[in-house]
Amino acid sequence: MDDRMASIPQISEPIPTEPILSVRNLVKEFHVRERGRARVVHAVSDVSFDLMPGETLALVGESGCGKSTTGRCILRLIEPTAGEVRFRGTDLLQLGHRELRKQRRHLQIVFQDPQASLHPRLTVRRLLSEPLEVHGEPADAVAARVEELLRLVQLRPEHLDRYPHEFSGGQRQRIGIARALAISPGLLVLDEPVSALDVSIQAEIMRLLIDLRERLGLSFVFIAHDLAVVRQLADRVAVMYLGKIVEIGTADEVYGSPQHPYTRALLSAVPVPDPIVEKTRERIVLTGELPSPIDPPSGCRFRTRCWRAEARCADEEPVLETRGDAPDTHHVACHFALDSGVALSHIDQAG
Repeated sequence: MDDRMASIPQISEPIPTEPILSVRNLVKEFHVRERGRARVVHAVSDVSFDLMPGETLALVGESGCGKSTTGRCILRLIEPTAGEVRFRGTDLLQLGHRELRKQRRHLQIVFQDPQASLHPRLTVRRLLSEPLEVHGEPADAVAARVEELLRLVQLRPEHLDRYPHEFSGGQRQRIGIARALAISPGLLVLDEPVSALDVSIQAEIMRLLIDLRERLGLSFVFIAHDLAVVRQLADRVAVMYLGKIVEIGTADEVYGSPQHPYTRALLSAVPVPDPIVEKTRERIVLTGELPSPIDPPSGCRFRTRCWRAEARCADEEPVLETRGDAPDTHHVACHFALDSGVALSHIDQAG
């Protein structure tokens, strides 16, 4: 090899090929009593996906679809009933308490309501110091890290000795994000992190998350029901309905060519800022009530609200697979997937 070539420093790293998070056949069932009878709530049913380093996967769907339960099961804040959750090759569901605690510093969560997730009697300094102290960081390192975290989320040093009630909702969410980042995790589960905020504040927090992802090399599982918000951040999108993923693909594939009728209905409900487009575009209104996860429909769970349903849909449950000429990154669980999607560029405008 030429000595001059050997002396040139390596300036780029290989693109990671292994997922940072791999979820396989995740199941969560809750046992309840209804009118004196023991019943089972099928909250999450056979959910599988991979998340690559530096990637954002969005879990989207209506309230009650199982997306937040999925996020909590990944972190074992709720114990799954069955399945496999591998983080950097380690199955988290097989770990004992001590081993899980060691892994937890690498996986953190940001909750929907910052007011409820921050202890009202602790100052910001204590809120940010606590996770560092729990994981054995020395006092001088804790003090320096707390100030660094505050700058990272664009708050000022004088905020350190204030209490959560002294901040606005957006500022409280910044503190919640800083707390989640305290011990330098590689993966954040973002559970509806902007849904409780005003629209203008939502945009600020989304810009902050994008900046943090790029600067720190984070991976996100982003849970949301607002598809316009999701479009700003997601690399891939998984659409959930009644505990199952019904469509998954890159953001461009899902937004530009939605193949599941449920995905098409969700996207058609996103408001458009252009009044002319809003007046003329297709709007799909779902009929019927959302079925109970205690007694989901046979076959396809969406069939009771689907305008394309046929007899086969009641007898045979569809599986996630590539349909038609779709790329192999785009999978849909539907016997009668839409052959082609209408490009929904208005989502970009709404975002």
